[in-house]
Amino acid sequence: MQKFAASFTGLILTICSLSAHAESPIRVQAMNYPAWLVRNYQTLPLQPGTPLRNNDLIRTGEGGRVKLQLADGNVLNLGESSRFVIENAPGDTADAVSLQTLRGVFRITHAASASASPRRRLEISIGAIRASFRNADIWGRADLAQDAVCLVEGEITVEAADAGSVQITRALSCYVKPRDQAPLPVDLIDIQQHQLWMAETELEDDAGIAAADGQWQLVLISLTDAQSAAKMLASFHQRGFGAQDITVVRQERVLHRLLLPGFVSIEAALNARVRVEQTLGVSETWVWKANQD
Repeated sequence: MQKFAASFTGLILTICSLSAHAESPIRVQAMNYPAWLVRNYQTLPLQPGTPLRNNDLIRTGEGGRVKLQLADGNVLNLGESSRFVIENAPGDTADAVSLQTLRGVFRITHAASASASPRRRLEISIGAIRASFRNADIWGRADLAQDAVCLVEGEITVEAADAGSVQITRALSCYVKPRDQAPLPVDLIDIQQHQLWMAETELEDDAGIAAADGQWQLVLISLTDAQSAAKMLASFHQRGFGAQDITVVRQERVLHRLLLPGFVSIEAALNARVRVEQTLGVSETWVWKANQD
């Protein structure tokens, strides 16, 4: 188990270290735990700052949400209990980025800055439908009952198999396709419903936001036995919490301090505390700042 945990942790560190050496078209900007990255048939806990590549699958758990930053300035938010695939995230020479929502809810927001680089075309599958656009703000959901995409701003082209394509230009218009049925006529939603749906994809302050540049850490437990620490670390990883093992020396004893990194403030770490303790079965957690003795 100790050997497995060390290898498991090494894979996480290798993935995260890529951010310092390579420019990725998509990377994890911020998140609420728990969430996972499935890559090359291996499931790892997702980490803030992780660069993503083709065929990566992002999975969020109950309460988990993820904010992805695209190289051209677009931002993609995933709600809880979602499954999302990076189909094709090419370099600067390609025209389109292809994404796929297998299940759950998402929102894509285009960059507001006038100085941002020209947008690539984004193509995103939402269950059985597919939307393509440039410079648009959209919301979508894929579930067992139906697939849907709604235009918040801009314009999009939406299509489904055997149904042709539809161009949508009116804000708050929604395209809905029930499972195994033809798409419904494009219709408007009211502003209250719009606000409720948008809230499903926003990171939650009360759950504790972790980001690539977050300096605050939630210490989960300190152990003197390396094997016990490795076993517990592997358990945390399997539950979608990208904990790390930091060794410190106290009174001539080596302690394995298992901690959850990346919180944007001391308040964020404290906000995450209750959910983390309940989910991971730990108690008496405490907050520690990175690079602090």
